[in-house]
Amino acid sequence: MKIKIVSLIFVFFLGFITTTSNASYFEGKTPLLCSIYQLFECDPPNACIPVTPDQINGMSHLNIDFSKKVITRAGEDSEQKSEIISVTNIDGKLFIQGVEDGDPEAQDGAGWTISIMDPEGTMVMSTAGGGFAVVGLGACVPKHK
Repeated sequence: MKIKIVSLIFVFFLGFITTTSNASYFEGKTPLLCSIYQLFECDPPNACIPVTPDQINGMSHLNIDFSKKVITRAGEDSEQKSEIISVTNIDGKLFIQGVEDGDPEAQDGAGWTISIMDPEGTMVMSTAGGGFAVVGLGACVPKHK
């Protein structure tokens, strides 16, 4: 009888450990820190060429805050931020989407999507507008306070 009780307790704790280890940081609630390690700018006359974030006024490190629905530049104070419009989980991927107007006096609006694979955290981001696209590859980790 004692062995059965000990076995049941062991199985219970084993199940608890397995359940907690499968908890995902990429469910669209946990704040994330993401880094872009490859970036490409694409347009019809030039095809896709590698660029740095500075060359396109972009961010290389991002804070994603789902509670505030905003993405900001990581590591420094900046006015640069993007509003999150949509967060969706499909087939083990977290999709985050938004749109930017850019300069109100120019026709430079664009839509963007970030997809993050669960559980490894690899990231693909894309921005598309009138005749151009920017594609970035990177990774995300949970941001701890």
